[in-house]
Amino acid sequence: MSDAAPPRRSRRAAQAELTRQEILRAARTRFASEGYAATSLKDIAADAGVSIQTLYDSVGSKADLVRRLNDLMDVEGDVAGIAAGIGTESDPRALAAVPARVTARLLDRCGDIMRACLAGGLADPGLLPLLEEGGRRHRAGAAAIAGRLAALGALRGSVTVEQAATTIAALADFRLAIVLIDDHGMSVAQAERWMADQTIRALLGDP
Repeated sequence: MSDAAPPRRSRRAAQAELTRQEILRAARTRFASEGYAATSLKDIAADAGVSIQTLYDSVGSKADLVRRLNDLMDVEGDVAGIAAGIGTESDPRALAAVPARVTARLLDRCGDIMRACLAGGLADPGLLPLLEEGGRRHRAGAAAIAGRLAALGALRGSVTVEQAATTIAALADFRLAIVLIDDHGMSVAQAERWMADQTIRALLGDP
């Protein structure tokens, strides 16, 4: 096997991805602290240490930045890593707890932008696509868990896959987690445990 250096194109692609991630992190921080409307592409480019042209080439418009932020949040929350075992997990209670763990991880690592979207969605409509896409991914994940639980024969009583998916999505919603944390004094870990327990109780029986 040759020990030759990787092709230049691969190095360029890796550098381009690093630049893109840096731009997205800068956008996330600015949107969370200043709001969407008050943030300019010039601000984001300066924070990321790139030119405006590089920003456009790497990510696109301001609206494109918002659409891509869900990808960054999934990476920082290690959503793929958490979800990787869903297809092979055979413990129904462990499966039912996965959505709460994903929500807690995202809040712990990306709570700034999630709260900014929740608080500023009406005032800053530009942030709404982030909420909408995040919601779509959340519901898709809930449906995958519900399907796996059904395949294991773990859903109790007459609970259908569709009902299970709705229950999972509702009980692991990040907006509910924020209420538990802000209004009921829970830590992120306590909110995760509460959401997981309620999901297990609703779909499988007492945890």
